[in-house]
Amino acid sequence: MLTRLTFVTVAALVLLSASVPARADTMTRDQMDVRSLYVNFIGAQNQHSVTAVQPLLWDDPNVVWLGLSGPIFGQTAILAHLKKLFAGVWNARPDYTNTHIILRSATTADVIGPVNITATVSGSPYTAQSVVVTGCVKTSSGWKVASVVPVAASVKSF
Repeated sequence: MLTRLTFVTVAALVLLSASVPARADTMTRDQMDVRSLYVNFIGAQNQHSVTAVQPLLWDDPNVVWLGLSGPIFGQTAILAHLKKLFAGVWNARPDYTNTHIILRSATTADVIGPVNITATVSGSPYTAQSVVVTGCVKTSSGWKVASVVPVAASVKSF
């Protein structure tokens, strides 16, 4: 018979294990590095820290964030956009167990996975389910985020 403490402990361990990225034992070094970048990128956003996001973004005019108003190009413009988002409600909750890392080449990769995004829209918090494609590029200083493209229409078939 399970005691209440045992039940709570087991439940906590199950929840914790569900939040840990899956398949780490079958990934290449590059896939592990890309996953680490992605987890850190999500964490920096959830901390509302533009200074923590900045070193994770590719410092190139072609880095792009696709927002509701269209594409935002360049690190400076993206960071300004994030600063506005972070002033309101902002939270990204990826489903790491259904997140896939695809190496496109030795220097490019995509992270594709479902993410619940809560943001301030017209003054009120709004949560949307989305599949987000996060493009990554390998630079001389490691992997960096090169693009963020949410695809809301794909979430039902993912």
